[in-house]
Amino acid sequence: MIVAVPLETSEGLDSLICEHFGSSPLYAFCDTDSGRLQIVDNSNSGHEHGQCSPIEDFSRNNIEAVLCKGIGARAIGKLRMLGVEVFVAEELSTLSQALGSLKSGLMRKVENQDACQAHGCH
Repeated sequence: MIVAVPLETSEGLDSLICEHFGSSPLYAFCDTDSGRLQIVDNSNSGHEHGQCSPIEDFSRNNIEAVLCKGIGARAIGKLRMLGVEVFVAEELSTLSQALGSLKSGLMRKVENQDACQAHGCH
């Protein structure tokens, strides 16, 4: 499965997960089967609330799931329309922890009430 994770830092598996999906400075694209990891810049991190568009990059990279701490309702809807599953990383700090939780089946899918209402909600 190819997953995307919003990141604050670029430190491989020790990278810190960003608090908010759309405004993260980086994204990790991880293939959970092969272990391949790519960290890319989010060229759209400085956007108006509700106007993030990393989803276009995700569709080009065949992303199947997103692991995140905070995400808005519009982004959840757009990802779901693409068939991308969205999981909540909640209290997890690093990319390694998030991937481990997903592989162990411990990560829960996002629900509508999990959606952020504005930047700074964390």
